[in-house]
Amino acid sequence: MKCQICNDKRALIKRSKTLVKVCKDCFYWAFEEEIHQTILDCKMFQKGQKVGIAASGGKDSTVLIHVISTLNDRYNYGIELFLVSIDEGIQGYRDDSLDTVKKNQEDYGIPLSVFSYKDLYGWSMDEIVKQVGLKNNCMLANSYSAPNLYLALIVASFLRS
Repeated sequence: MKCQICNDKRALIKRSKTLVKVCKDCFYWAFEEEIHQTILDCKMFQKGQKVGIAASGGKDSTVLIHVISTLNDRYNYGIELFLVSIDEGIQGYRDDSLDTVKKNQEDYGIPLSVFSYKDLYGWSMDEIVKQVGLKNNCMLANSYSAPNLYLALIVASFLRS
């Protein structure tokens, strides 16, 4: 079956939202256009605004970086993007994902600020684990995640102004 949008390529995906059968390229186009329309409808950005993207290196933040960067270029939102990432200081845990964030920085030409627990608090999660053991360390890490990211976004935005 052919794509119901371009009527050219073979349909690979049936969109659950519209039930339209689409090729890969038309799926990406529709996905990006829906996000663009939401940005316009919600008046999310103003020209000259600095917009920080929390970058973990996972698939969700990587897609967000791609889409916002692509749409900013395509539709000239005029926003200044920057990436912020948190390094909890867990040896072997964040290394690969921070490498992905650094690759995103290079690929999209977006400035990156990485803040570590060591920078923010004077200790890393590995150091905490040595003190409290393995039982409670996830609770401690989770309780600091959102406040750390918020603090990092504020600091990074001041550094860029």
